[in-house]
This record gives sequence, C-alpha cells and structure tokens, in this order.
Amino acid sequence: MTFTCTKENLSRGLTNVAQIAGRNKQLPALEHVHLHLANGVLKLTTTDLEVGARATVPGKVEQEGSCVTPARPLMEYVQQLPATQPITLSLGKKGLAVSTAGFEAQFPVGTEEDFPLLPQVSGGTVVTLAAPLFCQALSRALFSAARDDTRPEIHSVYLSASADTITAAATDSFRLAEERLGRDEQGEAFTLLLPLSTAQEIVRLFADADTVRLTPQESHIEVASNGLELTSRLVDGTYPNYQHIIPQSFSATGTVEREVFIRALKTLLVFLPRDTRRVELSVHPQQGTLTVRVGGGEAGAGDVEVPFSGEGEELTMLFNINYLLDGLQHLPGEQAVLKFVGNSEPAMFLPEGEAAQYTYVVMPIQQT
Repeated sequence: MTFTCTKENLSRGLTNVAQIAGRNKQLPALEHVHLHLANGVLKLTTTDLEVGARATVPGKVEQEGSCVTPARPLMEYVQQLPATQPITLSLGKKGLAVSTAGFEAQFPVGTEEDFPLLPQVSGGTVVTLAAPLFCQALSRALFSAARDDTRPEIHSVYLSASADTITAAATDSFRLAEERLGRDEQGEAFTLLLPLSTAQEIVRLFADADTVRLTPQESHIEVASNGLELTSRLVDGTYPNYQHIIPQSFSATGTVEREVFIRALKTLLVFLPRDTRRVELSVHPQQGTLTVRVGGGEAGAGDVEVPFSGEGEELTMLFNINYLLDGLQHLPGEQAVLKFVGNSEPAMFLPEGEAAQYTYVVMPIQQT
C-alpha cells in the first residue's frame, strides 16, 4: 500500500479517530488504528468496542492495501511534521513507513485479524440536523448525566424524537437538564439512550460541521458528516420518567443577571471545604434580592446579595453550589429565570424568552 496526502488532511483524520484508541486496556489491538486504502481514499478506523470512529482522508492512492499500527504514536508524529511537503505512507517489510521532505519513520504493524470490525448500519430512519445546534443541545444536557456506570440508563443522554422536535435530556437523580431542538423536516419518532462517552464524542467530532446525519438502529447508532463517521452501541434500558419531577407550580419566581449570579457563587467557593459544597439561597421577592450565603466553618463565612426581580413568598434553601454553577453556566442568554417551589422542593432555571427551549431542575439538600 502506498498513499500520498497533505499533512493537514492526515493530521485531521488521525486527530479525529486516535482519541478513541487505547481506552479499552484489556485488548492491545484496540490501541491501533486501521488504515485501509481503496477507491482513491484512505480510511482510518479506531474503536474501543463501545464507540468506533472512521475518518476519510483524501489524497493519491498509488497502491491499495491495509494495515494496523499504534494510533497515538502515529498521530503525535504526524502532528509534528512540517506542512510544506506532502506525506507518503507505504507498507513494507519493516512496517509502515511515513515520510516527507527530511523526515522518515517506521511504525510497527499489528495483525489485522485481531482488529474488530465496526457494526454495519444500514436502512432505517435517517435524521439530518444542523450540527452546531444538535451538539449544543447535547452539551447542555450531558453534564447532568451520572458519572459512574452503576446505573447505565442514567450514565447516558436520553434522545427522544417526535415528528417535529428532538429532545436531549440527562439526569443523575440530583439534577436534570433538558433541551428541545426543532426538526426542519417532520420525521419518524424514536427514543434511544446514548452512552455518555458517545455524546461527548459527538460534540467533539461534529460541533464544527454544518449538518449531521443520525441513523438509529435497534442496538446501535451511526452519526456522520463530511467523511467522518461515528458508530456506537446504545444503552439497553428504560430511562426514568423524569417529566414528573419538573415543577408545574411555584411559590416564588424571578429573574437575575446570569453572570452576576455566577460571580456571587464563585466568590463564595473559597469558604467551602471539599467535603461540603453547601450554599444557602434566601429569596426575598418583596425586597428584590436573592441572598447567597456560606459559612460557619474554619474557612470563614461570606454572603452576597443579588438583585432579584420577581414575586412570591420568601424562601430559604440549601443547594450543592457546583450544581447551581453547572446549570447557570450552560443556561443560554444574559438573564436567568429562577422558579422555586418551596424550602425542600426542586428549583427550576430557565432562559428568559422562548428562543431556547432549555430547562434545568436541581434538587435542594434536605435540611436536618
């Protein structure tokens, strides 16, 4: 096999796929990238058995063929090469030769038979979406997913499609993030559970694309755009019926400047030790203030008053400060609409207006 291309194209393809290689430490073959030359292009493939990525690299194919070689060393080497001259890949008795003007290296090759094939995804529903909006919706949801895999169904992002809307949601049982995204063309309904790592890879790989195509299957999904494909298994399980925890009536509601609220919380982090992240919120609608308070420990104490334009009852609640910051930092817009049910009930954060269909719900810490 012999192939010639620009450093830019090869480096981009390797960067896209190499981060998946090596995640599964139990199988050394998964540290490799599979190079396949055919039909005038180079295809680079990696997998960790849960997620697989394939990038198409344009160039000149002089001799077709294929091999596997360690992914990350090849990526890191190519990234350091100059971009002034083309790069040539050729397979010989000593391994995979990578050369350009003044540089030549040999990489070991493995056994192709040990490298697993990606699942074939064909037929079924194909959904085309604006990639930046879809990746944004995933980003605004996935941070709320459970970080450990003891409950796989919530170590995931829930995607639900109706005829005209796609909803991305995630929860770890302590907070919930949901964003609704309109579909340009009406299509079939479906629901699926994306593994958290898959959702993160989709954002990494496709956020800068124009459009993205989703092809969900019974146990897998393919996401593709512009010569880049990601294939992933889906989580087999039932997602919690989270709709019932979204409050419908409130005791106090109001609006704050989002960045002002974020700054108030961040200034109080200095007083919080690692073993407790409790912050007290006191809502005073009649006075037009929201008081944020921490303290009482060895590190000291502090409180900040934030202008709050709203109405309703006075309430005092305890929250995990990190959960508040996470929600506010992902909330779109300059204004944050805060809605409170009661002293021991969930609070809801929304963007002002109807431009973004985003909801963040956070549970308080129960006071003892």
